[in-house]
Parts: sequence; structure tokens; C-alpha cells
Amino acid sequence: MSNLPIDLRVWRQFLTLAEELHFGRAAARLHMTQPPLTQAIAQLEATLGLRLFERSRRHVALTPAGQALLPEVRELLARARRLPGIAQAAASGEAGRLRLAFVSTVGFEQLPGWVRGLREHMPQVALELIEATGDVQQEALARGDIDAGVLLHSPGFAPVAFESLCVAEEPLVLALPASHALATSSRLSLGRVLEQPLVQFPRR
Repeated sequence: MSNLPIDLRVWRQFLTLAEELHFGRAAARLHMTQPPLTQAIAQLEATLGLRLFERSRRHVALTPAGQALLPEVRELLARARRLPGIAQAAASGEAGRLRLAFVSTVGFEQLPGWVRGLREHMPQVALELIEATGDVQQEALARGDIDAGVLLHSPGFAPVAFESLCVAEEPLVLALPASHALATSSRLSLGRVLEQPLVQFPRR
């Protein structure tokens, strides 16, 4: 048996003959004459080292080997027909893989809706979700380990090294014990807040 690759055209010829079981009709479907088809099938059998068809003057039938190959060849050719569409969809961003990082707070409310929308409108995109803090996301983006990230930043302080888009705005709330000296203040400056020990999200 030869290890040489077999052209898809030859598999199309095999499939057509397997469906027609008649060299003349198969050749007509393939828009070719019968002798080249006969030669192509004979060469395929020689390459494989086995017979795919039993032939007589009035009869053409698949051998057990040909019957075993038939569904595989159908699937092979179906996959080949899908390849251009897959490539075009990937090039346009409608298919492929999206590695999306997100901060934990986004995962509670906004993220589930975004994921549903993506799967409804782009079902061919395989989504990989990665929870990470903002600093870790920026490092991963710089290395190419993720494709996009959802992180939090103050107004006017978006990361300058990357393209960014505001997808949601959330207020920040300062929580204080009722007994705290600042708890009775109706307004607080940022300076007064920063003078206090704070519990906040880790930077990493």
C-alpha cells in the first residue's frame, strides 16, 4: 500500500461511482468520459492495495472495503465543502476561539447576559472565560495569552497601552461602620477617604 496522499478529486470519483454503481452514469455526473474514470478507480485501488469494486459486464458492486470507506468518504467530502466557509467565518470574527478575561464583580451581573448574546449571534465562536484582576489581564493581553479583558478603572484612567471601550458604568460606594468618625458626614473628599485604612480589591 502506498503512503502517497490521495487527491480529493479521486475520492469524489469513488463516491459518485459508489452511488451510481455504473461507470457510464458516474462519468456523466462527473462531466468526464468513462475511460479516465475507470483508470482513476484502478489507480486508487492500486494505491490502497485492495479492490473497492467488483466488476462484471453487467454489474458493479462495492466490496466490503468499499462499503467501509463509503461513509468516511462522504464525511471527508462534506468537511472539505465546509472548509471555505469556516475560513471565511474565522477571518471575519464569526468563528474561532475567544479568550475573554474578566474581573469577578462583572461575572455576577453583566457577564451572563454578554455570554448569552455571543452564543446566540455567534454560535461558532468557542468562548473561554478566565477570571483575573485588572493588572493580570493587562499582562496577559501584552503576552497574547488572552484576546480581550473586562476590567474596572476610574473615569479617565483606562489602560493606555490597549484599545478600550466602555461597556458599563458602576458607582463606587464607601462602606463605613456606623461608629466611624466619617459616618455622619454628608460629603467626603477623596483626600479624607484616602487618609483611612481601606479594604479594597487586590491589584493582583
